[in-house]
Amino acid sequence: MSNPFKRMKSKNDMMWARFHDPKTKITKYGKWYSIAPLVIIVIGLIMLAIPGVGFNLGLDFTGGSVIRVSVTDQTELKKSKTEVERIIKSHNLKAQFMNEEGAKGGGLAFTVKYQHPRGVDMNEFDAALTAEIKDLEALFAGITVEAAESISASASSERILSTFIAIIVSLIAILIYMLFRFRFTSGVAALIGLLHDFLVLAALCIIFRVQINYSFVAAAITVIVYSLNNTLVLFDRIRGKEKMNEQKLKPEQIVDASIKETFGRTLSTTITTIVPVVALCCIGVPLIREFALPILFGLIAGTFSTIFVTTSLYVRFENSRKLSKKEKMKPQENLVSVDS
Repeated sequence: MSNPFKRMKSKNDMMWARFHDPKTKITKYGKWYSIAPLVIIVIGLIMLAIPGVGFNLGLDFTGGSVIRVSVTDQTELKKSKTEVERIIKSHNLKAQFMNEEGAKGGGLAFTVKYQHPRGVDMNEFDAALTAEIKDLEALFAGITVEAAESISASASSERILSTFIAIIVSLIAILIYMLFRFRFTSGVAALIGLLHDFLVLAALCIIFRVQINYSFVAAAITVIVYSLNNTLVLFDRIRGKEKMNEQKLKPEQIVDASIKETFGRTLSTTITTIVPVVALCCIGVPLIREFALPILFGLIAGTFSTIFVTTSLYVRFENSRKLSKKEKMKPQENLVSVDS
């Protein structure tokens, strides 16, 4: 009876050899690679257009109020936090809990951010909820509850605008860097690849109802930088092969060879990064999960775009550039032949 592990290794070796075969084309099927991302983005856009669905905006963007609770020791922190969570759940509020370091008097503290229910007076609701939480002071001698502080929705809308402006400016800066480092075609292809990563990341967050807050912004920037690093490594290999292109290989042949040479490195770095991120998604607290899930979505989208989407676009742009260059040279060649 044959060993199943040997059969698996044999099949894996055959697939790996077939992948590295010069006859295996990767960028040839560029138009098919865009189907899955387009489906995800379209589903996200449809959900975004449905009233009451859209982005699951967190308190950082919707506005709300913050109540700060201070305690004297770790035991009181756990007990009081449990009681405050019970009160918040009784009102069906969307809320976030965060522990604080270095509270006044050397004690401990935590804050609860919550979104107001619709159709209620904000000030009256804040006063009633604060009073309800303040009743815990009779149960825990060392607890102190501060009055609620409101976060205006207008300030939240300014944060959303500032977030998108920062992302757009960073993408423009990346394009300028790519123009100086590589060709214009590679810069445009890399920029489209990064837009692909962000759109797929945003669409998946809409589909899976991931809360959009500052953690999402940090995750989006992290994914863009990580994807850009993989793209730069691949394009640097492509540039090196183009400089030593003594066999006059076509752009698709150069790109395919570069993908195969860097594929192992890209795959191994991505897997080693995804493993701890998946662990955080499975066992992390909700606040960490809100940061880890977008990173997981972005890592998968970024690796896919680096290997398949960006390279296929670069090949298409390069072929178009060389074709237009040949067409411009034709009138000059005809003029030379007439003069001779």
